[in-house]
Amino acid sequence: MSAVDPRAALEQLHKGAALHRAGQLGLAQSHYQRAAKLDPQNADAWHLLGVAASQGGKHALAVKHLRTSLGLRNGFAEAYNSLGLALRELGKAGEAIVAFRQALAVRGGYIDAMFNLGTAFEAAQQPGEADRCYRQVLAWRADHADAATNLGNLLRRHGHLGEALPIAELAQRLAPDRAQTNGNLALLLSDLGRQSDAVRYARAATTLEPEQALWWKTLGVARRLLHDIDNAIPNLRRAVELDRNDAATALELALALNEGGETDAARQLFATTKPPQGFGERVRWLRALTLPTIYRDDADIDDSQWQFAEGLGELENGLRLNSPSAIAEAVNAAASVAPFHLHYQPRDNTALQCRFGDLIARVMSTAAPDLAAPCEWLARAHGGRVRVGIVSSHLMQHTVSRYFMRLIEGLDRERFDVTIWHGGREDDSTRRIAAGVSTFKQTQADALSLAREVRDAHLDVLLYPEIGMDPKHQALAGLRLAPVQCVLYGHPATSGAPAIDYFLSGAELEPADADSHYRERLVRLPGLGTQPLPPPPIGNGDWPDAYTQGTPLLLCLQNFIKLIPAFDATLARLCAESGARIGFFTRNPPLMRVFRARIEAAFAARKLDPAKHLVFLPVQTHVNYLAGIARAPLVLDSPWFSGGGTSLDAFSVGAPVLAWEGTMARGRQTSAMLRMMQVEELIALDDEDYVGKAVTLIRDDNRREALRQRIVRRQSALFDDDSAVRAFADFLESVPIRA
Repeated sequence: MSAVDPRAALEQLHKGAALHRAGQLGLAQSHYQRAAKLDPQNADAWHLLGVAASQGGKHALAVKHLRTSLGLRNGFAEAYNSLGLALRELGKAGEAIVAFRQALAVRGGYIDAMFNLGTAFEAAQQPGEADRCYRQVLAWRADHADAATNLGNLLRRHGHLGEALPIAELAQRLAPDRAQTNGNLALLLSDLGRQSDAVRYARAATTLEPEQALWWKTLGVARRLLHDIDNAIPNLRRAVELDRNDAATALELALALNEGGETDAARQLFATTKPPQGFGERVRWLRALTLPTIYRDDADIDDSQWQFAEGLGELENGLRLNSPSAIAEAVNAAASVAPFHLHYQPRDNTALQCRFGDLIARVMSTAAPDLAAPCEWLARAHGGRVRVGIVSSHLMQHTVSRYFMRLIEGLDRERFDVTIWHGGREDDSTRRIAAGVSTFKQTQADALSLAREVRDAHLDVLLYPEIGMDPKHQALAGLRLAPVQCVLYGHPATSGAPAIDYFLSGAELEPADADSHYRERLVRLPGLGTQPLPPPPIGNGDWPDAYTQGTPLLLCLQNFIKLIPAFDATLARLCAESGARIGFFTRNPPLMRVFRARIEAAFAARKLDPAKHLVFLPVQTHVNYLAGIARAPLVLDSPWFSGGGTSLDAFSVGAPVLAWEGTMARGRQTSAMLRMMQVEELIALDDEDYVGKAVTLIRDDNRREALRQRIVRRQSALFDDDSAVRAFADFLESVPIRA
């Protein structure tokens, strides 16, 4: 055999390539090495040695072999591409970019090199260049699933969610049997608020790749956001089992446990989980401010209120804003942790909410002092239409849009230039609202980016329909983004924010001393302060027949979080004196189980059989739900935090609702509606009055029917009176500056 034997070398290369394709990397390398010995000038042998070394994790050796190959054949496009891959794995993104560009210079339209160049640009933190590369790959080959996957992920990471969606959908269509394309699409859909769709694709990802923790986490988070806690908790537990080092998943599990009524378990997780980098302050806030969703008794309420106050004090005293990283963590906390459940306590927590508002303002003014400073312009100084901005996450089929859609639609375009920034999912309600305003922006921007965009709009008035329901908006409320800033009562409690000037409520909602319930200046618009939308026509109302058992079936339509412990005894007394059954809707099964155990104990304490007097009803479609309510002898409203949309539903079908009027607006919604319809005899003022009125009505069919007829005749006072819409527009046009 001669020292250089090209033919023998070629034979070794063929054998090595066959073994390589069969996955026998070690044997393949042996043949490549023999080929290189037989013919040291064979560029292919050195190239394949480099490829094999890289695939074996020996990237530095791979670079050496590939440079040898390129020294033998300068125009070797595949070797440049392979060199780029090895350099990228070594963390040398800049050198990898040069190698991929050389491959493309040698061979125009080299798809693999262009795709790999995109990945190198991503590694080099050059997203714009990576974007260009992936789009070029798709222009050359529209069915390139990897390019679509990477481009969709790139756009999502940089907040371009709307642009990312069609790309991620394309990737999933091109590779429907890949867990990654399904899981990535699920992540994006969840970011966009489309949780039901996210669940579908996340389930596909868990089926295709059941040992991947990320897909179980994605599925669990989407289900938590849908309030499907019974399924969210096991999904998140599975994710934790697969990756016990993922603190972010453990924290998601804690949130789900708390929403399911397992507050002690949630607090334990918050206390024992080491926060992921950048999330330490958020976890500190969660530990300090987590509140139960269901209270055991009044002592539990008092204890939780005390714990919240203590936790708030810890945050106030321990807040550190002395470095860019500390500020960033604090902003993350301020934009993601809200004391939503604080106002479901039957207590006046205005002072606590104001302290929380001060904490938010302290964080946000440090993070963006220019956005906390007074605006450089005066409202209406431009002399044109009133520039109104609205920031919301609930302008879809939701109680917020049901209450306030007509307020927005009533802003005449000749008088008002309205811009909406919307962060929730889109549906027909969203599109209806969008069609009636000057500018509608669907956005998932972070709090500070959104704040700058809003401030740059040079508004006259900024309006928040529901501060307290989306933590991002409470962060914005800590800043001065317009000369006049207002809040509506989508969450009927003060924002507590020092930079919010006005709280717009309804004259019928507010008691005489209501000004003390708000940090903002209270504005009482006529009636309910709005003109709510009526519900749709009714459907099939036969479903209650399966639950009456020959006794009157009263309905309590409220979410379990509104049903305070003291009300259990009231309902037990009511059933003891009337023999009635009470039906509750199972909207959240874990909470239902916690509530059920508590109320059954209250009934048992009065020697009542819970199985005889309590029934937990399956959720109905909205139209069938309405039809069933229409047949109820009586609807029982909750004290302290009354029904809003549920009472509108009931009155729209003529159902009598017994209200227990509270001392603050959130406990007076139903009684306000009754006063507007002049049906005040359905308003109770205390426990004795509530039980007495209920028992009397249950026994008097004629009286109940007369009430139904009056409600049907007078319900137009709720749905047809546009005086609040006109007053709202007049208020915004006057844009009074708070003294």
